[in-house]
Amino acid sequence: MSERSEDLRATVRVSKPARTTPQSAARRRFGRRSRRALLVSTCQVVIVLGILVAWQLASGRLVQAYLVSNPIDVAKKLWTLLGDASMRHNIWLTTQELALGYLIGAAAGIVVGWALGTVRFAGDVFEAIISAFNGIPKVALAPLFLLWFGLGMGSKVALASMIVFFVLYYNVYTGMRTVPSALVDVTRAMDASRWFIIRKVVLPSVSVSLFAGLKAGVPFAMIGVIAGEFISADAGVGYYTMTATQQFDPAGLFAGLIIIVVMLLLGTALVSIFERRALSWQRI
Repeated sequence: MSERSEDLRATVRVSKPARTTPQSAARRRFGRRSRRALLVSTCQVVIVLGILVAWQLASGRLVQAYLVSNPIDVAKKLWTLLGDASMRHNIWLTTQELALGYLIGAAAGIVVGWALGTVRFAGDVFEAIISAFNGIPKVALAPLFLLWFGLGMGSKVALASMIVFFVLYYNVYTGMRTVPSALVDVTRAMDASRWFIIRKVVLPSVSVSLFAGLKAGVPFAMIGVIAGEFISADAGVGYYTMTATQQFDPAGLFAGLIIIVVMLLLGTALVSIFERRALSWQRI
């Protein structure tokens, strides 16, 4: 009888599920995220390599080389450009225009979107007016900014700022209008302060749309800067790509485009890092 009892207890101990600790669960989640990130990165690398191989094979066979160049010539041109002091000056100038235009436009869009989203009557009054201004093609205003701010950096910064402003304004304004009013009423009924409501209710509700606008604003700011350099500039990456096009230099053109893409990726990565830190509460 005692032997059967011992066997039964041993069976129960073996079949008893192992207790899952928070640390082990966190390690499993981290492992799954790491494997998925590795898989995504691998697929991205394979796709890019496939495009480069197809480009190299098609150049001179399916498409004339003077139209599309090829990855090898573009890589050589890019290496030469990065060692050129004048090209480094162009990159630095475009970076300054991009950063200033982005920061000014984003700050103005956030403030105006927050203000009009908070004061509902003011939002109703200005919403149609701002939408009308947003309907104006931004590139069409470049000559006007050129007249107001001159041929230098100011006109490019102004054009980029205006484009980014509307992106951030609409994201923040929409986020403010979708803040759950019931939750605000509950916190007010609990005698919460206005600052507490902003920190615990309004900011979490607006943060997702805010950072979506911040990430979307980076390429829009670059569009404004490059468009301004196309119209009137004597330096900058946009000016270089336009010059390369006029000189029938496809390798130089694609090298300039690669520099623009890298700048965009770096800008978006900076915003993403800030987003992960600011929205870390969502992963709890």
